[in-house]
Amino acid sequence: MQVNKINPLVSFGRALTTKEQAEFQKEVSKAKKELNIDKTTATIFDFSVPTSKNDTGIGTSFSYDAQKLAGFLKAMCGINSIQLQPQGEISNYVRSPYSGTGFSLGAHIIDLTKLQTDSYGQLLTAKDLKSDYMTRVKNHDIVDYNNIFSDDGQKAMLQKAYERFEKLDGNSPLKQEFEQFKRENTYWLEKDALFEAAAVANGSGDMRNWSERDKNVFATKQGDTERIAQLKYVKDDKGNNVVDFNEFVQFIADKQQKESKQNYNAQGIDIYGDCQIGFSQKDYWAHKSAFYPSLEFGCDIGDGKYSCWSPAIDFGKINSDAGELLYNKFNLFFKRYNGVRIDAAWQLIKPLICESIKNNGKDVFDENGNKLGYKIPNQPNVGGKIINDIVLKAADDNKVPRNKVFLELLGGNSYDSLDAVKHSGATLIHITKYGSPQWGRVRYYESHGENKYQNMRPGDYTIGPGTHDDESLLEQVQNGKSKIGYLAQDLHINPQELQHSSEAFAKAVWAELFTTKNQFATLPDMLGSARRINTPNTTDGNWSYRASRDYERQYFENLAQGKGLNLADALAKALKAKHNGHHNQLIDNLEKFAYILRQSGPMTQKEADKLYA
Repeated sequence: MQVNKINPLVSFGRALTTKEQAEFQKEVSKAKKELNIDKTTATIFDFSVPTSKNDTGIGTSFSYDAQKLAGFLKAMCGINSIQLQPQGEISNYVRSPYSGTGFSLGAHIIDLTKLQTDSYGQLLTAKDLKSDYMTRVKNHDIVDYNNIFSDDGQKAMLQKAYERFEKLDGNSPLKQEFEQFKRENTYWLEKDALFEAAAVANGSGDMRNWSERDKNVFATKQGDTERIAQLKYVKDDKGNNVVDFNEFVQFIADKQQKESKQNYNAQGIDIYGDCQIGFSQKDYWAHKSAFYPSLEFGCDIGDGKYSCWSPAIDFGKINSDAGELLYNKFNLFFKRYNGVRIDAAWQLIKPLICESIKNNGKDVFDENGNKLGYKIPNQPNVGGKIINDIVLKAADDNKVPRNKVFLELLGGNSYDSLDAVKHSGATLIHITKYGSPQWGRVRYYESHGENKYQNMRPGDYTIGPGTHDDESLLEQVQNGKSKIGYLAQDLHINPQELQHSSEAFAKAVWAELFTTKNQFATLPDMLGSARRINTPNTTDGNWSYRASRDYERQYFENLAQGKGLNLADALAKALKAKHNGHHNQLIDNLEKFAYILRQSGPMTQKEADKLYA
């Protein structure tokens, strides 16, 4: 093998060649087998995916570019699964994917380029794809929401596609697929489309501005049948039937989601959906009888203040309307994805319920945009009933293994929720950001003791440096020197090395993740970027990170600077920590690859092949 003849004085300064990449994969497979590693997961938001051409200003996991990125991450970072963060509908004013819809997929992540293919009835043409909307974006490293939601943006393009769809023969394959899709999604599809009709009828997408009758179309489970019949005939400014158009958009999004899942699975990569615990206005309106009339999910934001998130389900109706809503929501997720991550899962176990503060009948917000509220007395405590009887039942019904249900128990009432789910078979999410000898440490979770976080088997949890709400790993390294003691001890590394080298410290954080069975990291952390995805309780700059179009070169450049996930280095250190000198040849081989990847002057694999053929 060529890399066995490394002169430590020579600076190779290159990515791996194709031949070396094949050898690298063999060594990685051996190491992961020795370490008993199961799931290595990349956390990716659709908007973060780069677009090589026809850039609308936002990425999508439905694209060929996303599949190429996934293949790169599998080769260089060892991933075999991706956590796709929430894919519901958003707006230019409410951009957080965690405020999106629970059933409807967002039109903004539909890959328009695929609509010119035969399987989509050639609903768009090559000329359409050269429109101003798809060519005017200049900065490809940040999300351009204004372009997406412009008058000639994503919706206008989909309206054009819909008008051509309407002209297709009723017996065409695409029309037949559409009818099948509608039959399979009767619980939510028409209701979500009717919401859009009511929005057009009332001249506002904000339900609070609607007539009282339209606010309460589904105040009862059967709904206002007369008004429903009227809303079915509402047309938009293009003369399109609003209900039909929105059902068409959901059909296209669903078709692309199914295709992308098949493509990722064909690469050996599982796809996990992120089921946000919150509910959008649309979800609330369409299933109003399942919610408290005026109470919301909330969280403690410090200084005695609470922030209201979203409408809260009525926990007194878990055996009726609320339970039915939750089952159908999770059932859809288990149909769409190989597994599910449940955001703020503690809200389904020991929720925090608030009532919003009003001033002259209007909501009150703080300087960071948090909607303020009061924590109500007599908080509900449902224990493991929802997780066990609804969520895991939906997983079982769809033959999804329970260890592919990831529960985010971070913040809020997480600690008090552990007993209800610790041995449910679901996988708990932990992070090392707050790592200390007593918490956030692999060795601590797997040790024996009286603390609820202890006595875990390696497969009981997955661990990463932080979630989308945390500082990047590079930021953490500057602020987390308290971790050095236990990292040095657990990995058998000289603490002075970690104390005086930020690179060595970061690599130790990576290595610790691979000493246990399941690990994850965000896309920017894997690629070596210091950019954050979201800063909680703030509004500016969030949900805007996009990976560079030239992410391959950037990744190798970052590795040469000691940034990003150098998988060979992480696995070698993990093997040393767990096997105390055994597997020396495997460790030696991995370290040689790590050495190449650390050098300056990086290039792409294609360039390495050309230069070192």
